[in-house]
Amino acid sequence: MSYLPLMPGFQHQTIPVPTIPLWVFTSMMQNSMNHLQDGGKIPVELAVNVTLSAVSEACQSLVEVINPFTNMPEPCALYIVTLADSGTGKSTVNKQLRKPFDKLKAELDEAFQEKLAAYERDYAVWETKLQALKSNLRTAVKKQLFLNDAEAELALHTGLKPNKPVLPTLTYNDISVAALIEGLSEYPTGTVNSDEASGFFESCAKDNPAFFNKAWDGDRYEHKRSHQATRSFKPTLTLSLMSQGPLFLNLMIKNQDKLLKSGLLARFLFTNIHTNTAARMGYRYHPNTSADGEAALTSFNIQIGKLLEKQKQNILSGKTEKKTLKLSPEAVEFWENKRETWISLPINDPRWRCVDYMLQKANTNTLRIASLLHYFSDQETDIIPLSVVQNASLIMDWYLNQAVSWFYQFTDEYKFQRDVYELYQWINQKFISNRGIPFKKNDIMKYGPNKFRRSDKLEPLLNSIIATGAIAYVKPGPHSAVYITWHMGNNYYAAVIENAANVQFPPQQLPKQIN
Repeated sequence: MSYLPLMPGFQHQTIPVPTIPLWVFTSMMQNSMNHLQDGGKIPVELAVNVTLSAVSEACQSLVEVINPFTNMPEPCALYIVTLADSGTGKSTVNKQLRKPFDKLKAELDEAFQEKLAAYERDYAVWETKLQALKSNLRTAVKKQLFLNDAEAELALHTGLKPNKPVLPTLTYNDISVAALIEGLSEYPTGTVNSDEASGFFESCAKDNPAFFNKAWDGDRYEHKRSHQATRSFKPTLTLSLMSQGPLFLNLMIKNQDKLLKSGLLARFLFTNIHTNTAARMGYRYHPNTSADGEAALTSFNIQIGKLLEKQKQNILSGKTEKKTLKLSPEAVEFWENKRETWISLPINDPRWRCVDYMLQKANTNTLRIASLLHYFSDQETDIIPLSVVQNASLIMDWYLNQAVSWFYQFTDEYKFQRDVYELYQWINQKFISNRGIPFKKNDIMKYGPNKFRRSDKLEPLLNSIIATGAIAYVKPGPHSAVYITWHMGNNYYAAVIENAANVQFPPQQLPKQIN
């Protein structure tokens, strides 16, 4: 009976996600994003995220920004998570922007080897003198000579022990939280860049989400380990994490409370990439042969390389100072008003309640995006103008829309609508198997899905379906059972036939609905 009507479609995405406003990024970033899309083979969202992550990684050791509320400097580093199916091009796109970072690593490796060779020479000389001074002290003790000179010389020499150079780790991939903390305690600026990040989130939820909150906030972290001295440092961290949607969904189902209550997810810029399955299965990456396209990516990488050169010089010299940016007065006013707009969204539209925790951090993320847009194109000016903050807020708007469209599925409202749809599908199949003849409401309690066999669960769902006009309650007589019938068009519902064995399809009749 294919002519039975279907219920109006169940909508998963309740708040449409607008197109990413590429025009608000710097021209160099726009050109890179356009090139990375490779003529449409790569989703624009992926190109945006890897580009913004690269800028965050390159700038985070060089610049910080004053928060107008606290009047304190904060990091400009971003936490970004991208959900995308396998074959979307995550690894391919990411590799195209890693060349300047790979170059920095190679140069630091070479410099480290030179420092290590010098250290080993200095240490050999120092250790030889140490043994001689220890021998002098032992002789003085045995002969009961005056010890002050020997002790003073040994103490002085001990304080001159050469420091062994440390090769800083700047980029991490698949790493435990403990190992990441250990690496950042030696050099406090780094990036976690992972194409398969579900394991990272699972480890965070289980081990130490508080560390990542402190790193994002720019707070000092006390690193305590048994039998070792406590290390105190301020980590600065960019997270560029990618995961397949189903894997991240399963992770959220298992660890939702831990990830939300810890505040970790509140700090992320979130993107869920919808891709066309047929197009994706036929996708194979082909480099863009356009000279202009290649030049755009080259220009972007050159600019990243200039920033990384500054970082290298700071590492080699031991310099840790950062440039401090602040908003113009006009930008501060706009930024404060924008915060009030975001905070009020759940009040005006309850669907936004599912990302309330992200809305609380949206103004800070906007501040960071603005500092990155400004510093990437202008390393001389300390004041971020209004136009840049306005552009950053548009980017933040887009990320928030991405988040609410995905996280809505964890709300009670979404779960209710999902149950409504599941129940209607069962009712529709019942009509089909019953040749369109209305059936008793009690049949759902007896034979329907187990989770709906309670009146307190069932009644609200049925009432929601009835409100669509697709079905109705009918009671043929005062002593009859309550039946469920279906709308046949022209304001008519299928007739109720209480003894329906071997009957033809029922005639149309006006509904006799009951309250």
